[in-house]
Amino acid sequence: MERVATPATYELVSEQIRRAIHIGTYLPGDKLPAERQLAEQMGVSRTTVREALRVLEGEGYVESHRGAAGGIVVLDQTASEERIRPVVMARMAEFEELFDFRIAVEGAAVRLAAVRRTETDLKQLQKALDAMAEGWQTARFRAADSAFHLGIADAARNRFMRQAIEDARAKMWIPIDPQIEVVFRTANRHHEEILQAIRNRDPDAAERAAVAHLKTARRDLRRVARTDEPAEPR
Repeated sequence: MERVATPATYELVSEQIRRAIHIGTYLPGDKLPAERQLAEQMGVSRTTVREALRVLEGEGYVESHRGAAGGIVVLDQTASEERIRPVVMARMAEFEELFDFRIAVEGAAVRLAAVRRTETDLKQLQKALDAMAEGWQTARFRAADSAFHLGIADAARNRFMRQAIEDARAKMWIPIDPQIEVVFRTANRHHEEILQAIRNRDPDAAERAAVAHLKTARRDLRRVARTDEPAEPR
């Protein structure tokens, strides 16, 4: 048995805020809630929130603005695409496992969504799809992309799938997104097909489109990491 390390509370708070930024809850230029509100929402002290924000500011996630119109503002983290390669190469084995997991879970979720979706679900998914088509800037695209994929889980009416999908997306994109200014041009491929299959209540077509979409993303990262593509299981 190994000694269990208990993270400091401020580390848990900073991780939650970091994750909210990466899944698009807060976009570049948005203000985070005030320290008092964050402390109340998360059930911690303002001192803990202040320490967490200090960590995030040091990492370049947020910036403190003074004055009547000030506050904690989310920053736009951009850099050249070349900077993504070392990150992807170092974590490609983990990403491969995440893709296996996402294909299994999201493939099942989209099948359920095709059967259980409502008109309200379709409107939310179409709204996310329209937002993705507006531009390729990483933070804003990722926010819409997350809304689309999590909207599928909502339409599936399964909270465990939704949590699993959110966790996997956070683990995949948190290490990468700060390094790139725009997403891969293939990132929006298959989304329309997925939505159309859900609209048609066709679970088989929905799963095929979702799996094809994730395999495209996997190929993009393999190309960046310059790794060979292993044979698919029969």
